[in-house]
Amino acid sequence: REVVTGVMFETDRPRYHFLDERRASIQRFVDERLPDHFNMIVSHAKDESAYVVHSGSDRFLGTYYLLRVEPMELTKIFDLSPWLDENEMAELRSISYRSRDGLTIPGYLTLPPGEEPRNLPMVVHPHGGPWARDSWGFIPDVQFLANRGYAVLQMNFRGSVGFGREFMEASFGQWGLTMQDDITDAVGWAVEQGFADPNRIAIYGGSYGGYATLSGITKTPELFACAISYVGVSN
Repeated sequence: REVVTGVMFETDRPRYHFLDERRASIQRFVDERLPDHFNMIVSHAKDESAYVVHSGSDRFLGTYYLLRVEPMELTKIFDLSPWLDENEMAELRSISYRSRDGLTIPGYLTLPPGEEPRNLPMVVHPHGGPWARDSWGFIPDVQFLANRGYAVLQMNFRGSVGFGREFMEASFGQWGLTMQDDITDAVGWAVEQGFADPNRIAIYGGSYGGYATLSGITKTPELFACAISYVGVSN
């Protein structure tokens, strides 16, 4: 129809704002039938008579559906990970804390299901990039760690994208400096809140997250019982 139907944006979760009522009504139909999931149209017929929908969450990789418009009907195609029980997976909780210079840092905390959320062994998991971000959704290695009894803490330290230009530019020239302080202060927050046992904290990351891992055990070795740098930037 050669119209802009809407925009997608991301805060703690991905969200939509629609500019086209026809597209908005299709989304309402899908969301009413697949509640508590993020439902995304990933493909459609050129005449918009049929759509392919992916429905997922933080607890499973998702399911694909076929949506026919006349009559409006939603048919399941297949599950991406039928061997995983969504009810046994862990919730990815949105959190925020203050870094030492007063900057608010958003992030996510995953707690192992069935465990009292107190004094848990914890894995700090900084993302790569660094001009990237952690997002809400199903993260296989995080779910694996939670399944084994670990809390997992992810932080969108300064420089993470999607939080405004000022937030990103605050990272310029700050590799291993204030960016690392944001990670250190996340550990302090988790201990202060009672989630993490200060004697059982690991740090694990890839790419820039691997650099942050190496930087963390260099600058603050007392914080971490062990460290895993995966394709980390190093010299």
